[in-house]
Amino acid sequence: MKKPLLNQAGQAITEAVLILVLLFGFTTLVANYFKDQEFFKQLVSGPWQQMAGMLQNGVWAPPSKGAVRHPSGHGRHIVIIGEPAR
Repeated sequence: MKKPLLNQAGQAITEAVLILVLLFGFTTLVANYFKDQEFFKQLVSGPWQQMAGMLQNGVWAPPSKGAVRHPSGHGRHIVIIGEPAR
């Protein structure tokens, strides 16, 4: 009959290293996925297009689509012309 191992300290360190390797691998996979899908770029640039349209044209639309609705392009503004000089 064999004697059970009396010292189990190495097993805890081995398991800790394996858990760290798994966590590091999972973190790397998630980071690469976000980088490939440009997740953060979409998160920032999508709303920024709406904000840029509001800043440039005064409407909540991307700048290229909102340019036709810019207030200075409307025919409703008036120009007051005085009497012609004699």
